Amino acid sequence: MTATAPVETESGPRGPAALLARYENIHPVYRLIIRWTFIAALTVVAFWDSLASLAETSRAGGIGAYVWTVPAAAILVAIGVARRNRTELPIHDRQTDIIVGTMGLVLALLLQGVLLQRYALFFHLLRLDFVAMWLFIVSCCIVLFGLRPVIRFAWVWFMLLLAFSLPYYLAVILFGGGKFAAGAVTLLIAGLGTGIATGRTQRRGAIGSAAAWIVGFGVLLVVGVFFPNAPIQVYQQVPALTAICVVGTVMYLRSRRGAPKRILERSVEPLAAKQVWSGVPLVIVVALVLSFFPLPAVTTTAPISRSTPGFLEPGRPLAAPTGWSTTAVQTYEQVQRLYGDDAVLVRQTMTADVGNVRWDKLSRPRTLVVDSIVSERPFAFGVYPGRVLYGLTAARLSTLRPVDLGMGVTGQLLSVVDDDLLVTWNSLQFAWGSDDIAQRVTIFAVDNHEPDAPFPVPSGNLFPTLRTLLTLLFRGNAVLDQRTPTFKDGELLTVFGRALVGAQFTDTGAQP
Repeated sequence: MTATAPVETESGPRGPAALLARYENIHPVYRLIIRWTFIAALTVVAFWDSLASLAETSRAGGIGAYVWTVPAAAILVAIGVARRNRTELPIHDRQTDIIVGTMGLVLALLLQGVLLQRYALFFHLLRLDFVAMWLFIVSCCIVLFGLRPVIRFAWVWFMLLLAFSLPYYLAVILFGGGKFAAGAVTLLIAGLGTGIATGRTQRRGAIGSAAAWIVGFGVLLVVGVFFPNAPIQVYQQVPALTAICVVGTVMYLRSRRGAPKRILERSVEPLAAKQVWSGVPLVIVVALVLSFFPLPAVTTTAPISRSTPGFLEPGRPLAAPTGWSTTAVQTYEQVQRLYGDDAVLVRQTMTADVGNVRWDKLSRPRTLVVDSIVSERPFAFGVYPGRVLYGLTAARLSTLRPVDLGMGVTGQLLSVVDDDLLVTWNSLQFAWGSDDIAQRVTIFAVDNHEPDAPFPVPSGNLFPTLRTLLTLLFRGNAVLDQRTPTFKDGELLTVFGRALVGAQFTDTGAQP
């Protein structure tokens, strides 16, 4: 008998090795799509709560919805940058990519897990979670594409960093705070983006940026004149994106007169970072960890009650409850910079008709200050809490205590130690209305019972507000918590608040 030699039925690598070899042979364009799809999926997993919060901001009409414009503009800018010839050297160091990418991912974890909670009261004003998202995406690109390709699109990454909301809010305040101001500030994104996308030379970039400003302002004026009641997102997104698309397309067609029209005038080069499998587990683990960090739930803004006393009118004083008289009325129209067009803060000084020994040992009539704001942008109440409106950078605030004010309205009681006024005061805040228009009412009682006692003064002026915002940015809010609050006037504010709420329904004849 003769032995039969084994027959080799198949040659080449099998299993994971075969899959890897097949991936390496895929065209660079498809590998590019696979990696970007992977990064996008991880971003959705890691920051799902942030994206859902942004969608809620858009639904509520908050000016923070401008963030949707940033990635759309960045994609258009990236197309313009990608059309330029690849200039980075074909030098690649995977160790450097992993080190730099890991540092960015760790920073994203710290920002989302630690710093976000430190600025919990100003979550909507700062949106530090979007900064963490930016760090995560940049770090993933460094790990999966390499450091040099990421640097080549440095201006695009700078544009995406505009999702950090504080500079945008400051600019909107500077321009007046209304819908038109929000749209005009968004044109900064369009002007910068168009200049980068068309800027093969400095002169060409300057022309593109100027043209984007002209087109954008033209569209913005059309929206403001013919569609004044359009949602704020229309003011923010339509002029900016129209300017980038129109100017970019016109300048592209002008530069390619008499030549073939192609999106990319150069061939797609092979991806610099080929061996990326070692970095895939890293970005997956970080994305999963980020997904477990909750968004801040702390707020100093009273929830908006749907129980409202009829029609809400900006600038209309509140009816004084029985046993109290309005002794002074003052209006602050400057708050339009914060709370939108037509918003007016009405300050009413109300004094009790007779004294009560329960609230003053000498039975002197107590004086309270009632501030009310009607805004057609109720979401702004959460963006600019009282600490911003009243410039309370040195005040120590207690935790909120819920108070039932009747008629389906719930208020929030707060104790404050104000080192600027050198007094301790309590406040009661409540809000009512709808998603389209709402009123926030804040009642103050200070521990100084004299007629000339100092009360917190609202400020809608530009420079005090800017100073407050910048101070809070560097200081945060955790260090200014009041650990042992005292509610000396808690009973007074509760009784007065219930009477004030009831008086509004009685005055208008509305039913809760």
